[in-house]
Amino acid sequence: MKEEDVIKFLKIHQPMPNDDELTEEVIDQYDSAIKFLKNYPILKCLPLILNSFGEYDGFGVYQTVEDVIVKFPYEDVVKYLKEALSSNYSGVKYWCAQIATLFPDRRLASSLSKLLDDSNSDIRMAAAVALLSIGGDDITRLLEEQLVKEDEINKEFLLNIMIDNQN
Repeated sequence: MKEEDVIKFLKIHQPMPNDDELTEEVIDQYDSAIKFLKNYPILKCLPLILNSFGEYDGFGVYQTVEDVIVKFPYEDVVKYLKEALSSNYSGVKYWCAQIATLFPDRRLASSLSKLLDDSNSDIRMAAAVALLSIGGDDITRLLEEQLVKEDEINKEFLLNIMIDNQN
């Protein structure tokens, strides 16, 4: 893949298809684009990458995206991550909340806090973990309030990560 191929591919896949609709050909092209960007991080691709996640795990390829994101300047990642956390797409919100744990920045707290009201419990828990990485008394209070709203499974998960974070 060349730079123009990567950009064209990512522009078309905003976001990628969900796993149940994802073909091997498309995920292989995505994987090639991610590998290219790992070696040649192109800043104009950063928002495209952050908005490329379909639902689920992209057959394991989405986990490799973090290796690319960390190559970009911190300030740019925070800026585009904040925008992507407000996406209408569940896959984008989930994976960007996951990535936010690598960039524990107070500027992301408001966007992550809004995700605590998402109907998808995976998104809520990913946002909670990212918020814990930011830390602070206000975040602790917010997550304590969230405990009351969660079902037993999520309540237990949230309580455990809060306890682990204190240690």
